[in-house]
Amino acid sequence: MPRKNKLAEDEIEAVASPLSPQDEQLSALFDKLESGSLETLEDAARQIITLSTALLAAFLGLLAFKDVPAYLGFLEIKIIGAGTLLAFFFSLFAALIAVSPKRYDFPRASLTAKRTALDAMLKRKQDAVVWASWIFGIGALLMLAAALDILIFRL
Repeated sequence: MPRKNKLAEDEIEAVASPLSPQDEQLSALFDKLESGSLETLEDAARQIITLSTALLAAFLGLLAFKDVPAYLGFLEIKIIGAGTLLAFFFSLFAALIAVSPKRYDFPRASLTAKRTALDAMLKRKQDAVVWASWIFGIGALLMLAAALDILIFRL
């Protein structure tokens, strides 16, 4: 009796064909983007660290003058300045989280575990960089508000 190639109920028939050159290029591009993502996130975090540190130093240097400018005595300037300092400090802290090493335990032979660890690394770094960016942006806006307040209302 001839045997029929009948699919079992839980089997799915799939048609496959080789990738086109454009599809291969697209796949290679995404592989390259994925492999560079960790570096890109860490570079962004380092840039935020540099900017936050420089602006914190500038703000604290302003307070170190022997003869403090009169406009620093106004309550509005003190509140906006304190908010700015806190924002830059917290953006620095969030960026440091992105670049600080963290141990990920996974079985070395398991590709699934490696994929899960990579996804966790990317998520942790991306979340930290996003937070650092937003908080740095708030600090920059507060610094702009302080500068405009001084230029428009205090001088």
